[in-house]
Amino acid sequence: MTAHLIPPLEEPSMSASLRRDRCGPTKDQPLAGSPPRARSLPVRRAAVLRTAVWLAVAAGPLALVSSCARPDTAVRNTAAPVTRTAELRTPSVTPAGYAELFLGLWLRGGSEDGTAADELHAMAPSVPMPTWGEKAPAVERLATVRTVRQARDAWSVMLAVTFKEPVRDRSERTGAAPGVRYFALPVVAKDAGTTPAFAVPAAPMEVAAPSVIAQSATPYGGEVPDGSGLASTVSEFLTAYLGVEGGAERYLAPGIMLPALAVSSFASVQVDELRAVQATDGKPGRDGLVVRVQAQVTATDGAGGQWPLSYALAFTARAGRWEVTALQSGLEGKDAKVKTASSHTGSALKGTATTMQMVAARQGAVAVGGITR
Repeated sequence: MTAHLIPPLEEPSMSASLRRDRCGPTKDQPLAGSPPRARSLPVRRAAVLRTAVWLAVAAGPLALVSSCARPDTAVRNTAAPVTRTAELRTPSVTPAGYAELFLGLWLRGGSEDGTAADELHAMAPSVPMPTWGEKAPAVERLATVRTVRQARDAWSVMLAVTFKEPVRDRSERTGAAPGVRYFALPVVAKDAGTTPAFAVPAAPMEVAAPSVIAQSATPYGGEVPDGSGLASTVSEFLTAYLGVEGGAERYLAPGIMLPALAVSSFASVQVDELRAVQATDGKPGRDGLVVRVQAQVTATDGAGGQWPLSYALAFTARAGRWEVTALQSGLEGKDAKVKTASSHTGSALKGTATTMQMVAARQGAVAVGGITR
């Protein structure tokens, strides 16, 4: 007999609210009477993201307006620092000054000058000092004449000493003979770190005067007529330049500067001889013609002293007159070229002034003039 299972009788359906009331609140449901719970975390995160996006969109126009309102500033390109390797340079060894100092102390060390003797003994303990008689020789001047390198760290220095001790009777000398005498001094140098150390291994020895070479031929072989325009310009210019009369600048070519002498104590200037590189009649010819001359002059100072001086000058013809364009050394060759202001007219018109600066040393010593552009 087949058994039929009879389903249990179902309870009458109850409403969802009655079931919730009977079963009680679930985990995700708030208790009765409690405030409503905030939204879930995913909802809050989405809201924050939307807010951030809108803020970013709004910040774009604001940044554009701010950058336009800001004044432009120049961007400076800072050059990258250049790293250079430090080079160790060996100082140049100049034994001439040390030799002058030593010889001066040696000449004074034989007298009652104890300081000079102490310094000399500290510099060269093994070098004997001289012993003078009643009077020690009076040294007026001491100068280096020549320095010859004998070995890697050894030199022979030749010095000239001018003595001023008078000698009335050559058979009874009271000191060193007056005049110039020459001494050779051995000097040794050793490396002592940053500066070389010198030593004098032996006493000085008196030697003969250096030889004098024959005078080379002068390039100034042409004659300049007396009373010509060139001769008159040379005389007037040197008279003004040496301070007898002012206004030496009026003899200069345009664009030429000639500094004045430091001391102008001459009362008169006389041209004794005037010669040119090439023979000339002394008349200014075409514009741009250059003549180089050498003037032997005698300048007389206020006390009556006469100074024989020599000047090598270059003149250029312009507008019917001679103008000074260079003060030279006198050693230039016969074919040496002289740059004149007229040769730079084109650049001068464009605003580039060409200046030849001529410098002469005190007491009329001639110096080389250079061009400054």
